[in-house]
Amino acid sequence: MDWPEVKVWRREAREKILAARAAIALPVRQTMARRLSERLRVALQDRPQPVSFYWPIKAEPDLRPLMQELDASGVALCLPVATKVGEPLAFRAWRKDTPMMRGFWNIPVPAVDEPVQPRTLIAPVLGYDGLSYRLGYGGGFFDRTLTKYGDDAEAIGVGYTMFHLKTIQPQPHDVRMSAIVTQTGTLTRDKVNAGSEVCYMSEAEAAYAGFYTPAETAAALDGLRGLLPPERIGLLDYALWRLNAPTEQFVAPAGKTPSEILGQMLPRIRDDALHATIAALLASLAVG
Repeated sequence: MDWPEVKVWRREAREKILAARAAIALPVRQTMARRLSERLRVALQDRPQPVSFYWPIKAEPDLRPLMQELDASGVALCLPVATKVGEPLAFRAWRKDTPMMRGFWNIPVPAVDEPVQPRTLIAPVLGYDGLSYRLGYGGGFFDRTLTKYGDDAEAIGVGYTMFHLKTIQPQPHDVRMSAIVTQTGTLTRDKVNAGSEVCYMSEAEAAYAGFYTPAETAAALDGLRGLLPPERIGLLDYALWRLNAPTEQFVAPAGKTPSEILGQMLPRIRDDALHATIAALLASLAVG
C-alpha cells in the first residue's frame, strides 16, 4: 500500500476497533483491564522511573487502580499533557491526591504544572501487530514524543488481544514499542511472533471437528446480526471486517440462542484475535 491507501485503511481500522471496544460490556472490559494490569505490573518491575500512564478515554483499558497501587508503593508516576497539536507531549507528576483539570479534548490532566521526563511510557493502543507497532488515534502525539526522547525512554503499548492485527502497515514515522502487553500475554520486540498468545487445550476435543474457514465463520456471524442486541453489533462488525471474507448462506439452528451458537463456534476458531473477539461478545451477552 502507498501512504494514501494506508491512511484510508487506518481510518477504517480505527472506526471498527473503536466501535468494537465500546461494544464490550463494561463488566467484561473491567475484567480484561484487571488481567492486563496484572501482566503490566510484572512488566514494569525492572523498568526505569518515572513511569507515564494515561487517563482512560473511549473505553481504553482503565489502569487507574494499578496507578494507585504503584503510587502507594513509591513508584514515581506521571501523566501526559497535550500542549499543542503537532507537538510532542509534555508530562506532569501524578499522585493519587493530585488535583486534576480538563486538558485537550477534555482529558483530565494534573492541575499542578510539575514537569517531569518519563523513562518508561505506557501507550494505549487501538491495534497492534506482531512487530510491536502500535495503531493509535492518528494524531501522532506518542510517535513524536518517542522520537523526541529517543533512547532516554522506552514505550510499552497496552491493549486487548482481539485487536492484534496482521500488520498496521508501518510507515517511516511509526515507532515500535519495546513491548505490547494485553490481558493474555506480552509481546516483546526481541521475541517477535515467538508463539501464540493463548492456548486452547481445554477446547481440543471440540476442535477435532475441524476449524471453520473464514467464509464459514463470516456466514455464521453475519447470520446472527438480527438476533444480537444493537449495543453489541460493533463486535460483530469488527469480526467481519477482520475476516474480510464473502459470507455464505447460513441458517441459525432452530431453537438455538446467539450465545449457544457462539459457544459452539468458539472451539473451531483458529485465529487468536478473532477467538478473543467472539469470546468477548459471548461474555458481553452473558452479562446483558
